[in-house]
Amino acid sequence: MEAVDEGLLLMGEGSRHVIYYHAERSHHVKREEIPEKYEAFHEGLQALLGTGAKVPEKLIAKKLYNKLGLSFIDGKNWTLVDYIKHAKRT
Repeated sequence: MEAVDEGLLLMGEGSRHVIYYHAERSHHVKREEIPEKYEAFHEGLQALLGTGAKVPEKLIAKKLYNKLGLSFIDGKNWTLVDYIKHAKRT
């Protein structure tokens, strides 16, 4: 959850608030549920930002990898789901 908070904060507090609001209202994912419902959160970002969702997803992934002590791998066309699955395998 910290990685999500910090990654989205890099886009600004207002943007982070809008993303959390949209995820909860449109995809029924509360902020605190994101670690368990990360696929639905990803879908919410895609619905809200389209291809622009890659930016916050990559920011979140970088924060997550850093917190886990992993080297970040820039997977071309990877989504947040791909990054999380890779981190789990690693």
